[in-house]
Order: sequence, then C-alpha cells, then structure tokens
Amino acid sequence: MGHHHLSRRDLFERIAFLGTGSLLLPAGGLRGEKPDTRTPAVIRGRLADSAGRPVPAKIRVVDTASGRAYFPERAIRTMPNVERPSVRHYFYARGQYEIAVPPGRYAIEVVRGLNCEAVTAHTEVGSGIAHVHDFTIPPLGDWREMGWYSGNTHTHYHLQIDEDPDERLRLVPPAEALDVSVISYLIRNDSPYITNRYPVGRLPQFSRDGTIMDMGEEARNNRTFGDFGYGHCLFLNIPRAIEPVSTGLLSKDGNAPDFPTLSMLCAEARRLGGTTIWCHNGGGMELPVVAALGDLDAFNLADGLDADYARYYDLLNCGFRIPASSGTDWWIYDHNRVFVRIAGDFHYDSWIAGLREGRTLVTNGPLLDLKVDGQGPGARLERASPAVARVEVRALSRIPFDAVEIVQDGVVVASQPAVGGREVRLEREIPLRRGGWLAARVQSSARSYGGAAVFAHTSPVYVRVAGTPARRAEAAGRFIDEIEESQSFIRKNYRFATDADRAVAIRRFGSASARYHKIARSSEE
Repeated sequence: MGHHHLSRRDLFERIAFLGTGSLLLPAGGLRGEKPDTRTPAVIRGRLADSAGRPVPAKIRVVDTASGRAYFPERAIRTMPNVERPSVRHYFYARGQYEIAVPPGRYAIEVVRGLNCEAVTAHTEVGSGIAHVHDFTIPPLGDWREMGWYSGNTHTHYHLQIDEDPDERLRLVPPAEALDVSVISYLIRNDSPYITNRYPVGRLPQFSRDGTIMDMGEEARNNRTFGDFGYGHCLFLNIPRAIEPVSTGLLSKDGNAPDFPTLSMLCAEARRLGGTTIWCHNGGGMELPVVAALGDLDAFNLADGLDADYARYYDLLNCGFRIPASSGTDWWIYDHNRVFVRIAGDFHYDSWIAGLREGRTLVTNGPLLDLKVDGQGPGARLERASPAVARVEVRALSRIPFDAVEIVQDGVVVASQPAVGGREVRLEREIPLRRGGWLAARVQSSARSYGGAAVFAHTSPVYVRVAGTPARRAEAAGRFIDEIEESQSFIRKNYRFATDADRAVAIRRFGSASARYHKIARSSEE
C-alpha cells in the first residue's frame, strides 16, 4: 500500500521556482502549462512533545476522497498484513516523517500512546509540491504527574514483516509511549516468531527512548487450536525460560503429554521471582486452580479479545486480591495498556511491584482515577462496622465513551454519563454493608483504533467490615462445578506419560476444589 518514491534529485529536477509562502511550485505551473498529476507531492514535518523535544509517534495519512491510507516505502507499520474495515493502519516515525503521495486532499493524524492527545491536520497537495506540517503532541491531562506509568504485558511478532525486527523493537514501543513493553517467548508447534530470537530476560539494547523492554514467556495448553485447555499465562521478569513452554498439541511436535500443568509452571515462576499473569479474560481450565494455590499475580483483561469481566469478578468475589492487567497479544496495534501508579522513582522493579500490589488501571482508551475514602486501587480499607464510603472517579479520554460506572462486588451501583464523550467526574457515597471490593469502569459503545470495544477498568479497592463475610458462595460454587468438569475431561481426554503424572494433575485440581468449598462455607457464616 506504499506509494512509489522519487529520489530527492528527481524531485528537485522537477521543481524550479519558489512561489509565495512555503510551498515549492513546479516550473510548468508558473508558465501556465497543464498541471502534471503524475509527479507525487511530498508531505513532511517534525514530531515534538509540548516542550519541543523530538518524539517518535505513529502517523496515518489518508486521501479524504477515496479513504485510502498511504505509507512510506519500507516504513514500519501496525499489523501490515491485517486488512479489516474497522482497523486503522499507521506507520511509525522517529522525530520526523516524510511521505510521497499523489496530488489530492489528505488528512494527517498523529497518535502517541494513550496519555497524549491525538493531533490532526488537513492539507491539499499539488504535483511536485512539498508541504511541511509539523506536529506538537500535547499530554492528555496530568496522568504522568500523578505517577501513572504505562505497560504492555503481552506481545509477539510473527514472520509477516519485511523490516529488521530489531528496528521494530527499538521504534514501536517508544512511539506508542510505553514505559514498559514485555515480549513473550512462546511455542506453537513449529510456527516462526521473530520475537523468539531474543533471550529471556531484560533487553537493555532495546530499552531506549524511555521504554524498558523485558523478554518473558507465554506458557500454553489447548484442548484444540481454537479452545483453551489448561489456559495461557504470562511470566514476566524471569531469569530464564520455564520449560516446557507449551504442552500437548501446542508443543513443538504436537504430540507431547498435557503435563506438567500450568499451575506447576506458575509455581516454578514464583520460585524464580517471576510475576505470573493469566491471559485472555481468564480463559482455561486451570485459572481457578492457580488462583486457589496462590500463584497468580495479575489477570489480563482483553489481551487479543474484547474485555469480559465475568471470571475476574468471580475471583474477586471469592476473596482473592488479584490486580487487573492487559496487553495487545499479537503486535502492538491497539492501545490495550496497564497503567501502574508508582509513588517513587520509576524503574522496572518499582513498576512490577506496583502491578503486583494492584495499583493499576487497564484500558484501550479512557484513563480512570479512582479514590475510595481517599485511597486508590490496591488499597485495603478496614471498617469496624457497616459504614459509608466516599467514592470519587475521574475519567478522561480522547476516544469517545458513554459513561463511568462504580462497581461493588460485581454490581453497578452508580453511573454518570460522559461530558462530550470525553470526561467524567463522579462522586458518590456508597454504603459498605459487608466486606468486598469497589472499582470503577467505563461503559462504551465506541470502538478503539484497532476495532475493539472501548473499555477501561481499575483494579479494586478492597473492603473489610468486621463481623461480615467478604466472599460470595455463588462465585465459589461456579468454580467448584467447573473444576469437577475439568477433572472429568482430563481423565478422559488428556495424555500423560505415566499414571503418576495424571494423578498429580488431578490432585492439583482437587486441592483447588477443597479451597473453594472452604470459601463457600465461610461466605455463609
């Protein structure tokens, strides 16, 4: 979809005189000859932040008449081989850009992450004319001053690109304004992934221009290629790969046993000091097992899918304190982010610590700030008796959304429409009659840059009210039923090298079931 470039020499040979203003006019146009519509025009300019410093960003140049997007040749692009009407395509540039286009009218959009405003310009260009459009990209509100640092916990690149993958890793995360970008090593039979060529661990050679890069792992097991088995989970901040990376039909030859279980790999990741995040809205049989056994550090909403809160809410209603997280999965093409609030200096260890402590917001558009009696996400409030909490929510977005909601134990208890689709300030007094949790989320009918449903959700503020239960029996009951079905499926369908291995797998599910039975009993007391 790129357009043929003339060399600078060719262009200057066709451009003879400098007309009024800043546009270069072809000599034939000054003599009154018929315009040459075959010679491309050039649009170029600088990209800077509000302080005037050069910054990387992604750019979209669209012919307003045809709707066609144009790209410089050899430009690094967002998901180059994916063509869907709902997906916008951009190219990346570092500090400046230049593109040749046919004569016509164009819209230029410059985007940098989520905590910056998108900026646009319109121009009409003639054959052989160079137009200069510089862009200043202002911040969206004061989120950085408030200590929020963005991350993408889940990224892979397939061999569907022509450019140097090293340059993609250097350019794309800073252009997306990511403070932390985690690449995930994975195995899916013999499928080639360019990201698998990098070693597990920190990647200082790519940690430039403000982004910290880490090479982690995605451990996986499926029933079929389209149906989660044990599930998919991420390991961040690990010193080495945790083997086997994929089991069962996803293994290198497709014939490996469905063993060890993911919960066993999660326990090994914890032993090595890693951070475990469950993927894809909690899909898979072993999510409740890992949570019950205490080896789950965070829960990814929406990575690769539209956000679905059902299983996350069930875990929270069982009393587990699990932070929300997110990522993009395939490529960095949309704006799924986890923002982590950091009190002191920003570095990878402080970001990981904030993630594990639940000081997080997940979003692909709106930014949310939640306070419950002055405390933010991840806080724990203790009350001696039933009380009333003052809940304050602030939302700001450059992507339209409908409303902000306050969620208590999975139920919406307050809502307020967005002003102009961009901003909300919501304050309510919410009764605390029993223990549980409070969070804020966005309700929206809009679609994101990558064509996904717009969402945002904070991690909870946890509440204890003395003498009242903080857990819900119905949530535990759903996991008990699910575990029973999983055990039956594993006995009948999964492959193990020995009967002892099968017994180990079934026993881990049994231990989790016992924990949920205990939760169900305690919630009724």
